[in-house]
Formats: sequence, C-alpha cells, structure tokens
Amino acid sequence: MGKRIDTLEADFKPLVEELIAKTEAVTNRKWAISDGRRTMSQQRDIFAQGRTKPGKVVSNAKPGQSAHNFGYAVDLWPLKADGDFDWSAKVSLFKTMGAIAESMGLTWGGGFRTLFDGAHVESPKWKTQQARWKAGEIEIV
Repeated sequence: MGKRIDTLEADFKPLVEELIAKTEAVTNRKWAISDGRRTMSQQRDIFAQGRTKPGKVVSNAKPGQSAHNFGYAVDLWPLKADGDFDWSAKVSLFKTMGAIAESMGLTWGGGFRTLFDGAHVESPKWKTQQARWKAGEIEIV
C-alpha cells in the first residue's frame, strides 16, 4: 500500500484498502495509490499545470476545492509487472475500478462532468471537512 495511504483520514483508509482488494480480484492486476492527501501548495501547483505552467490540465480544483486537500481522495493506478505505475493503462480498467468504487458509495472521477479523471476516487465526506475548514473550525495546510 505504501506510505500514501497513511496520508488519508482514518475512516477513509479501510475503504481504499477494500477498493484496492476488490479491484485487484476483478482485474487480476495489482493497484496502488499514486496520490493521496495533498497540501494546498501541491494543489496550487497541480491546478496551474496546463494554465500558467507547462503540461496539460489535470485538475479543475483550486486549493481547498479538492477532496485530496482533506485526506478523502486517492488516485489509483494499476501496476505493471515491474511494479511501476501503468500510466498508459486502458480506460476499461479504470471503468471497472470506478464501478466498484461507486458500488461502495464512493465517487469516481470518471463521472466528472468537465474532466475525465479515471484514477480518482473520493469519499463524499470531504465536503463536510471542507465546510469545517471554511468555517475556521479546522486547519488545512
């Protein structure tokens, strides 16, 4: 699972572990987290990509608008035989993972209206954390 799972909120970790186990069983591939919790600074850099920084746009979320900022999102990728992320994995693999995620009550980024984010899975609980942050009840860095 790696250290990335340790960046997630405690109540989200077991759901991610279950999602990975179920996805691996169905796809017959190992899966891993490429991205877990992000700092506001990291989110700012990702949002800038394809806008004010080189590369293609990969996120429409500004800092504070991403479930990653609150520890309630992961990006999951299948692994190649050598253990590296399979950055060129087929969309069908992500659709399978996404269907499993949705069956567990999670939100899959493949269903986002403005940007297909097939690797992304989030818990709806992040909105509660976002509201608490906006109200000044919790600090997110």
